[in-house]
Amino acid sequence: MPGYPGDLPPPRPGFLPRSDSSSSLPNMSSGSLHAPQHRPLLPSAQMSMRSVSTAGSFSIEGPSPPGSPAEETQPTGTVSSVISAQMKCKVFLKREHAQWKSLGSARLRLYREDPTNVKQLVVDADNKDKTVLILTIVLTDGVERVGKTGIAIELSDKGVRTGIVYMLQLRNEKSADGLFNELSLVRIAPRMA
Repeated sequence: MPGYPGDLPPPRPGFLPRSDSSSSLPNMSSGSLHAPQHRPLLPSAQMSMRSVSTAGSFSIEGPSPPGSPAEETQPTGTVSSVISAQMKCKVFLKREHAQWKSLGSARLRLYREDPTNVKQLVVDADNKDKTVLILTIVLTDGVERVGKTGIAIELSDKGVRTGIVYMLQLRNEKSADGLFNELSLVRIAPRMA
């Protein structure tokens, strides 16, 4: 018998020599593919399968894909939009960390849809052209206080944050508190019967 590499001992009796591994693969040149053969599970795998199958959430015979996400239900009835806040402010665009570029004075309007509680912020420049500076749907987690009179708002595009941040500076702390609470408040709509 030939020597084994690394001074390994010879195999025990009943050992079958390994066949060429390429012989177990299907012959690609003949174009015939065979279905994979069922292999018995190792005892450790059988135990873990038993514990999973006893939970009733898994079946070896036919695993099913996860359920489809539930479609959002649109409110039945009318959706009304109201102006929930309207005031003057100064607008700043965030440049770098703690650096803000002034965009000047502006007028803001916050619209809220009932019963969906979707909030849209519209900020127009306070000049003769009334240029729209900000027009965004406000995400409740995209609002942050900045100092006593400032509110930072991250713009969103179809519900996805854009990374563009504006700061609205209001006249006093009371106005900032009121607007911040209105922007970050999550109202639970009454259930429709």
